[in-house]
Amino acid sequence: MKKNITRIIIVVLIVLVATVITHFDSFIYKDPVMKIQQVKVISRDKSTDEYKNTDTQIDQRLTGILLNTSKKGKKVTLKNSYYQSQLIDQKYRKGQQVILSKSGQHYSIKNVKRDTVLVFSLGLVIILLFCMKFSRSKLLISVLLNLLVYFGFIKLLIHNNNNYLLIMTVITSLLISGIALLVILGPTSDALMAYLSTVCATTLSILLSVLLLKLSGNSGVHLELTDFGLQPYFSVFLSQVLFSVLGVILDETMDISSSLIEMKKEVSDVKESALFKAGINIGRELIGPLINILLFIVIAEHLNLILLYLSNGNSIGYTFTMTLSLGFTQLLISSIGIVLTVPITSFIASKIITRRAY
Repeated sequence: MKKNITRIIIVVLIVLVATVITHFDSFIYKDPVMKIQQVKVISRDKSTDEYKNTDTQIDQRLTGILLNTSKKGKKVTLKNSYYQSQLIDQKYRKGQQVILSKSGQHYSIKNVKRDTVLVFSLGLVIILLFCMKFSRSKLLISVLLNLLVYFGFIKLLIHNNNNYLLIMTVITSLLISGIALLVILGPTSDALMAYLSTVCATTLSILLSVLLLKLSGNSGVHLELTDFGLQPYFSVFLSQVLFSVLGVILDETMDISSSLIEMKKEVSDVKESALFKAGINIGRELIGPLINILLFIVIAEHLNLILLYLSNGNSIGYTFTMTLSLGFTQLLISSIGIVLTVPITSFIASKIITRRAY
């Protein structure tokens, strides 16, 4: 216990030191960095559109000093305009550090210097992980490896101009799920069991969903509404669905498999049929919460668009068609996968677990 507390204290100190260092690391930036020392509101201009939406444009005068480059210590004054809604612009405050761009003798704000906040946030996550009793190294390794796989996936997509998007998504999904299970569970039959269950459930749910979409002629599903109109529409949509379905199925598979393994450890002579029934019962308890979580994610992701459509005088039916049709289609496909995962995982797990001694 004392050893663990000591580790946590050391991690906290490291995070605090790293946070302080990043606050004073402006010298590593090539672009000028300015600390805002004074903010003054110059003017306010309220406007209303034809739909009675109101917003206010505010002009600021920002005064600060440069923290780096050969002009370090120089006083700089800038003007910043932003709308109160801050949809595409930003309000700046005293004490903030901002990265500038220079054109001739004039400076303009390029971005906010966020490394201090990012380091502190990441450090807070690490501290919380150290407070939990589990293999932190395995989690870190699996995340880093999967990030490398995803980065390679993106690079290959760009190189091939999205020509093999769906095939590469399938390969990447297989690699990501395999790496996660292999690192966390090790090269064991438990990892193989979870991997087989995940792949089978994901494949079956995707194939069944594609069949239903084809039979209905994609009725009511506006694939052209994918973000930024990326083509080919169907491949982009299916790739998004595949990643989302894979994540939730992997989680469900691990829950059912680990529960059945613990059951086998407690009752060494448990029968295969008993394990299968137990897996079904466990899965029933998971289906509801998982589907509701996905529903909340879909609603939260599209809430801004729904409000935008409704506030501009569109009907509820048209708004939901244009904003939620793809989201609910993804939800339905994921729900099919969640339901199918229960019998598939229960069957595979009961077969493998009863033949292995724990």
